[in-house]
Amino acid sequence: MEDDILLLHGLLLQGMCCSRALTALGLRCLGQENPALEQASSALCLGIHSGLTCGALTGGAMCLSLFDAELAATEMIPELVQWFQETYGEAYGGTDCRDILAGDPVNKVLRCPAIVENVWRKCRELLEDEGYEPELPA
Repeated sequence: MEDDILLLHGLLLQGMCCSRALTALGLRCLGQENPALEQASSALCLGIHSGLTCGALTGGAMCLSLFDAELAATEMIPELVQWFQETYGEAYGGTDCRDILAGDPVNKVLRCPAIVENVWRKCRELLEDEGYEPELPA
């Protein structure tokens, strides 16, 4: 398994929520640390703590913006959202956290880690397509 994926799952196992883990991974790939930003990004978890838009999607959008805010807003985030809607919106009947969890807290363990990983993989692909190399520093 790739180092970035191992780190991502490690962050999740440490108790970081989806959006915070994706933001933290993006920062680490840039060789940066920003605990305040990481903490603030946790506000997006569990659909802004209200079951709304999935925190993996919003965390992925934040991660893309760390690399290039303008390109993220105009190209990468719309592509991420379209992919997320096609992949998870269709599978779970929507892209809100409440749709994905379907009222069963066990789904947070069964579904969310794979969703977070796949969002990171899509973010990495989008960044690479734009010439970025989102890799952990050696």
